[in-house]
Amino acid sequence: MKKSSWLLAMMCACVMSCSNNDDNNPTPTIDPQAPTTGTWRVTLFTDSGKDETSDFTGYSFTFDSNGTAVATKGSTSKDGTWSIGSSSRDFNLNFGAKSDANKPLGELTDDWEIISVTATEIKLKDDNDDSDEFLTFNQN
Repeated sequence: MKKSSWLLAMMCACVMSCSNNDDNNPTPTIDPQAPTTGTWRVTLFTDSGKDETSDFTGYSFTFDSNGTAVATKGSTSKDGTWSIGSSSRDFNLNFGAKSDANKPLGELTDDWEIISVTATEIKLKDDNDDSDEFLTFNQN
């Protein structure tokens, strides 16, 4: 009996000491030049789990290599800024304050965490996990 208890204790210790190689913060796929090519549209925007993508219907976005961003809807445009942080994990976007007067573009102003940036898609999540915000741009 003592032998089986000892064996069970050793097995538990081995299992508990094994490391899980899952990387909880994997390096994102990034093409830093991708945003500067063509025009983009919001294909996903969720805030606190609520899908608000339709708020951006009709908007087209351009990201210039000098860090300027422009959101255009019809004949109206709003200037902003963008950058990829030095850690290559941050996508900083600023279209002004989050206010009723600046909806919906102010909702995009944030320090986003990059999930991936490719030639045709930019996938982001809020750097604050409690906010449960996700943003995806696809190239037009």
